[in-house]
Amino acid sequence: MTKTFSQHAVDKINSIMNDHSNHVGSQLKIGNPTKYKNHISSDCITLAIWVLKYSFEKLGKLNSSKRVGGLGEKGTELAKYLINTHNWKGVYYNPDVKHPSDGLGEHIASYYNQVKKNCTYSVSRVPISNTVINYKPSKNKVTTYLDLTKKQDADYNTFSNIPFGLGMSSGGRHVWLYSKEFVYESHWEKEAGDGLYTKTQLKMFPWLSGIIVVPPDTHNLLTITSTNCK
Repeated sequence: MTKTFSQHAVDKINSIMNDHSNHVGSQLKIGNPTKYKNHISSDCITLAIWVLKYSFEKLGKLNSSKRVGGLGEKGTELAKYLINTHNWKGVYYNPDVKHPSDGLGEHIASYYNQVKKNCTYSVSRVPISNTVINYKPSKNKVTTYLDLTKKQDADYNTFSNIPFGLGMSSGGRHVWLYSKEFVYESHWEKEAGDGLYTKTQLKMFPWLSGIIVVPPDTHNLLTITSTNCK
């Protein structure tokens, strides 16, 4: 049976997570090229590109693999390419759209000024089809005139079945991978065995808003809230 894009992506993630002794964060290699001359340089966008390129190649889509390899400079442009060219869907996540636990207004603005108003994310206007929000409300108010958020975890629980997605936060500044509720990251200032790669539940993820774009083979599982900006 032919594997899907998501299955190939998960295979690659598991391969990297299980065998990366010769990997090192890109900033460490830049800072000490002699020490790390035999190491493979890794960072957040590089990890994502590795997995995307591998998966497209496994499906025989070599031009697409080459294209994503050239879009590593800006996460949001990569997301738009996947959505507009390969029919991926953008899903916005935010554990509390009114009262972010870190107190940063960007999480409120990204929902109310972008997703809810225009069905897009960031100044790059990445199209958003669905939302997973308010699954871990804050206990304290940030926006004083708004009521505390009521917990809504049905969409979160459904989305936890999605096998693969490409995630990004802070307008695309940070890029990561998603699989069945967990975020997979590469940290450019770390060594192998010292936190270079991490796996974190989405509800515990410190980057409190952003998007996860998911391939067509997952869309039958995407029975969550849709955006409506007509």
